[in-house]
Amino acid sequence: MTDRILPPLNADQKKIVRKEVMRFNHRLEQTGLFTDSALANLLDEHPRDEVTICTMQPNPPADVRWIAGEANGMSGEELVTAARTGALWVSPRSAMTKNPRYKVVFDQLMAEFSKATGLPVLTADAAVLISSPRMGIYFHVDPAETMLWHIRGHKTIHVYPPRQDIVTEAALEAILLKENLSDLPWSPALEDHVLPVTLKPGQAAFWPQHSPHRVVNGDDLNVSISIEFSSPQSMLTNAVFYTNGRMRRALGRAPKSRGMMQAFSPAYLLAAKALKTWAPPSGNAERAHLRQFDVDLSAPGCIRWREGMAPDWAIVAEPAKPARKPARRRTVDRKAA
Repeated sequence: MTDRILPPLNADQKKIVRKEVMRFNHRLEQTGLFTDSALANLLDEHPRDEVTICTMQPNPPADVRWIAGEANGMSGEELVTAARTGALWVSPRSAMTKNPRYKVVFDQLMAEFSKATGLPVLTADAAVLISSPRMGIYFHVDPAETMLWHIRGHKTIHVYPPRQDIVTEAALEAILLKENLSDLPWSPALEDHVLPVTLKPGQAAFWPQHSPHRVVNGDDLNVSISIEFSSPQSMLTNAVFYTNGRMRRALGRAPKSRGMMQAFSPAYLLAAKALKTWAPPSGNAERAHLRQFDVDLSAPGCIRWREGMAPDWAIVAEPAKPARKPARRRTVDRKAA
């Protein structure tokens, strides 16, 4: 274990915190928690129903969604092998906070990050991401403060500014009210505003709250941790969007959330807490995803599609042909001959 995970930030990095995409270095790899064997142990220890297993089209277009699958009966070592050689995204959710070995490291890195940036961290959670070459994540936005610490492989995050013409107030309200997941509509015109952020091992990126983004892996196995956390600033910002969303649905109108005077934010926070307690939103976007494949080390991309569930772009293994029985040899009755 290294003494310090986050090296000191320079003045230029501190100046852009929450205003622009901030890139920085870290020493997570030196903890020894992200080798193949350590990840295999983590997957064996983590509840399997809390491990996301999915696939998507290689080098995915921004508007292609991922497809869920299962890995019943597979060991952690086999899952890591499948991620390295196949077309998979494997993520033990909340592993950084639920596994005691990883939680010690996570608590330290968040404490160092908070001290270095001056951002008070109220709550934080993180998933370990183990993903195959050329996999990715589609265009979406997260309500919380979000950053990615990259540990192995090469990855490019495409970050878009959190402007009304890219992510609307209506979209953010629907996500916060759980009427929609984090999906956003994408169009080629948005690429005129994108900032590609290429990450190598030991690099990380933190972007402004509500910045839409998508991800594409390089040609190697990728290991990262995706962190979501709340700060006083992010809680106040989300409270404004949430409360205005509830007002809009109840009264048919509400003020604009962007540009709201900061003096009003505490009142919005109290209103949001009261609404969540006394009248929870009726949205139910947290739905289960249909499992369309099983992980199989012998199948193309380690994906064995279930019958009738393969997408158009998938490579489907041909069913094995039954073995032909050897032809019976005719025997000649020499006596009869």
